[in-house]
Amino acid sequence: MKRLRTLFLIMTILLPCLAMGEESPIGKTKTSKGDVVVIRSGKQIPLAIGDKLFQNDTIRTGMASSVGIIFEDNSILSLGPDSEILIDKYVFAPEKGLFSMIARMAKGTASYLSGIIGRQSPESVKFQTPDATIGIRGTHFLVQVDCCR
Repeated sequence: MKRLRTLFLIMTILLPCLAMGEESPIGKTKTSKGDVVVIRSGKQIPLAIGDKLFQNDTIRTGMASSVGIIFEDNSILSLGPDSEILIDKYVFAPEKGLFSMIARMAKGTASYLSGIIGRQSPESVKFQTPDATIGIRGTHFLVQVDCCR
């Protein structure tokens, strides 16, 4: 009986530590058409409706493909054909007053509709392209990045 209590105590201490090591999803795929992949930890994974996304994921669409993503703060990001974007940083912790979204668009087209982060802390949302950084001062924008000039 004493062993069982000791084991229970150890598990009670260790389980929260193990859970803290898991990364929390920042959003999920709402729509997906054609060839859409996520690049995570160097691996290319097909992206389907309902799949979770994480910070540092790169989302890539093929020709004649598109994807719609909804983030934890209810922001919506839509990517058109032949697009690529890295979700470099995403923090949504309203209970701590922490908000941030930084995305790096390499190529293609994107439409963004801001959610809570964009409304509560518009200066915390940035989209970077090879030529410029877009700061959010409104709620909606479109961007097109030509990869080859």
